[in-house]
Amino acid sequence: MNVKLWVKGMSPVEPASICGWKEFNLCQLLTIDEVAISKIHIQFGQIYCFIAYESKLYIFCALTSERRTISFDTSVVCLAGNSKHCLVLLANGELKKYECLSDQLVSLNFLGIEADKMKSKEDKTTRSITHLACGECVTIACISDNGIYNIPNHTITLPRHVRVRKVATGFEHCLLLTTNGDVYSWGGGLRGQLGNGEIVAFNDQPRIVEGLAGVKVIDIDAEGWHSAAVTSFGDLCTWGWNNQGQLGLQDSQHNEHVVSLPQIVSFSNDVEVTVKRVHCGIGHTVVDVTNADGSQNVLVAGWDLEKRFHYRQPSACSANFEGFRKLDGPIYNTGALFELGTGPYQVYFLQRVENE
Repeated sequence: MNVKLWVKGMSPVEPASICGWKEFNLCQLLTIDEVAISKIHIQFGQIYCFIAYESKLYIFCALTSERRTISFDTSVVCLAGNSKHCLVLLANGELKKYECLSDQLVSLNFLGIEADKMKSKEDKTTRSITHLACGECVTIACISDNGIYNIPNHTITLPRHVRVRKVATGFEHCLLLTTNGDVYSWGGGLRGQLGNGEIVAFNDQPRIVEGLAGVKVIDIDAEGWHSAAVTSFGDLCTWGWNNQGQLGLQDSQHNEHVVSLPQIVSFSNDVEVTVKRVHCGIGHTVVDVTNADGSQNVLVAGWDLEKRFHYRQPSACSANFEGFRKLDGPIYNTGALFELGTGPYQVYFLQRVENE
């Protein structure tokens, strides 16, 4: 089985490519015979693309056609990256940090250096990283004993009954989703991205997002200075800075403004859709939805990625405040399974195809 990668927006994989949909054959790109989609990990930074497959990490840069490859002793299980580095979690529990500019790989051994110094060595050896997320100013790791770190510093240890489902980061802020459906936020909040109705420079401790209290949330994401959450009812809530229309709010009072409380998004023409997942870029938000007739679709709000990153005719008018619109995906109705994701400046699909 082969896998195709489709990228729209800035493509570090092929810097000279157009900003519309660009197709890449992963077998050819990674120079391997066959790809299992379950073993692929993709992370976009602002100018980098990191792709991990089995025990190798491939690094692509938008500023050069050079491709770098790093081999590990065991398989990669998770990636998290930003414009400067990529965190690589290995199957043996080790955490590596790849520094892009210096082309160096270092080990991060941060567990047990702060609040956990009083614990026994036996306790420390049983702890492992369960979740990673990387923003420009924050690097978050969740630990199996419910410890939360802004690497290397210990932030908080959550109560024992709390279980982390997902963690996401913007430039300066963090979101955490529990298995009970609660959402916590902390970090920088000058653009309302914490969702608690306050404009604050910094909150150092996670707090429940009160505007979502009592509502079970099933998915979250964050990027730049905005945040998003999907409820169990299939509603989408967004908040933060709406400078590019990325919140998907059609009320003009929110255009180019800070929205400091979660707002339920209404979709164009009162179309009835159930939101399944949300993915955030710096100036755009993408959602997987199911329509009333059972068909599936992908919608986008904010940046027109093709105009925003057109290399020959860059446009400063790429913002879009008309709410969510259909994403002109390259593989709709093909019958092939696909996975969807976003980077800071792009949206991408992974598509399973028969070997060509």
